[in-house]
Amino acid sequence: MLQTNLLAPGHADLVTHVVYDFYGERIATCSADQRIKIFRRSNEGLWEPEADWKAHDAAILHLSFSHPLHGSLLASCSHDRTVRIWEEGPRSHGTKEGRWIERAVLGGAKGSVRVLEFSPPNPSFGLRLAAISTDSRLRVYTSLDPSLNDWSTAHDIHLPSLASPYAGQEETRINENATVEISTGGWGLSWCKEKFWGSLLAAFSGTSPTVKIIVLDPAPTALLHLTTPAPASPLTCVAWANSCGRSYHLVATGSRDGRVIIWKVEPPDPEERGRGEWKGEIVADFGKGPRIGTVDWNATGTTLTVSDDDGMIRVYKPTYSRDWKLMGQMTAEEPPPMDDRGH
Repeated sequence: MLQTNLLAPGHADLVTHVVYDFYGERIATCSADQRIKIFRRSNEGLWEPEADWKAHDAAILHLSFSHPLHGSLLASCSHDRTVRIWEEGPRSHGTKEGRWIERAVLGGAKGSVRVLEFSPPNPSFGLRLAAISTDSRLRVYTSLDPSLNDWSTAHDIHLPSLASPYAGQEETRINENATVEISTGGWGLSWCKEKFWGSLLAAFSGTSPTVKIIVLDPAPTALLHLTTPAPASPLTCVAWANSCGRSYHLVATGSRDGRVIIWKVEPPDPEERGRGEWKGEIVADFGKGPRIGTVDWNATGTTLTVSDDDGMIRVYKPTYSRDWKLMGQMTAEEPPPMDDRGH
């Protein structure tokens, strides 16, 4: 089994999220201990601690690096109902440690902010950050201030109320009880990386088995509902792949029952932009198992990585016949020590 190295210990509580920066040279981790840690990859391939600070007043749940076009920014969200924007400051002379400066504290959520993600660069809309909280509201923040001190809410959307424009795509919710929804539901979003179709993202909230493809401008509209076929379970994660010249998009979802689905999303003909109908079909449906933690695509959208609550990481790739197959798997557990004979 291939293994590189372990990150240096340091968090005093459960690690809740790990994220790479755009170039894969840095890793940020957050934890229920209210701290964020940054690690940088050295020339020897080791991950060395670079920064560590208390970032919130409650457990931190999710992180997102911005595209380098917008500078070195990191966003975090927490059970304290805030989103915070951090910018890397100048390094102190003679030290490798970085200093991250708080640029904004974004409030307004009436529940824990569970997930957030910076948008890909798009000159038409500038810097945007989307976040979903347990009140099932999708909030999109933007800043036109070069100093990043002035942020405003571009959109505030109640996801369950965002109906599909097409008949027969009504949203279903597995459990309407709010207390049960917070304990068993999920919240997720992923931006479309292609600029041609505008500011698009996929999002879901609560116990709904439906991912909504949403265009934000000029007014938030659900273009398509992707509903997991019965028997459905609440979703836990979603990832939108880079199209890389394909005429269609791939969106992957994971569920509490361990089900992973890959959707093929076809936009209308470019000549019918704004009038045509978006279509979605399932191209892969992997069996049930432990709860899915994350789904993530590689840079070209040709390989899907899935992690679950058993600590297993599985890698799927399409064959020449376009059937998605398991290419390999690994465990996040530390291997047992070897004896003197290397066994």
